[in-house]
Amino acid sequence: MSRFVLVLLLLLAACAPASARVIVEWTTATEINTAGFNLYRAARAEGPFEKINAQLIAASPDAITGGKYRYEDTTVLAGQTYYYELEDVEFGGKSERHGPIIITAPSGIGVLEIALGIGALVLVGLILFSARAKKRAPTIKN
Repeated sequence: MSRFVLVLLLLLAACAPASARVIVEWTTATEINTAGFNLYRAARAEGPFEKINAQLIAASPDAITGGKYRYEDTTVLAGQTYYYELEDVEFGGKSERHGPIIITAPSGIGVLEIALGIGALVLVGLILFSARAKKRAPTIKN
C-alpha cells in the first residue's frame, strides 16, 4: 500500500503543469544618454501596464555600440497572452515607451515532467506486474 501511495504522489507531481516563463530580449544600436530600461506588462493591449522589473535595468557601459538585453518574466500564467512595453530612461529623467509586443506564455509540460511521468507510469506497471506475478506464482509442494 505504501508503495502505491508513493507512486501516486510521483505521478501527480509529474503531471503538474510546468511553470511558465516569458523571455523578453532586445538589442540597442546606441545608447547615448541612456540610464537604463523598464519593462511593463499588461493582460490587454489597452492596459493597464504595470512595471515588472524591480529596479532599472542598467544601460550598456558602451553607449556607442549599445547592448543586448534579456529579461525573464516568471510571473506569467501558461497559455496567457501578454503585452509588453519597453521604456528607455535617460539620465535627465526623460523616458519613452516602445511597443507593445505580444507574447503568449508557453503552455504544456516540459521535458522533465514528461520523463517523470513516463518513469512513474513504468514504476506503477512494475508494481502491478509484481503483485500479479506473486498471486500467480505456483507453489511447490513436496
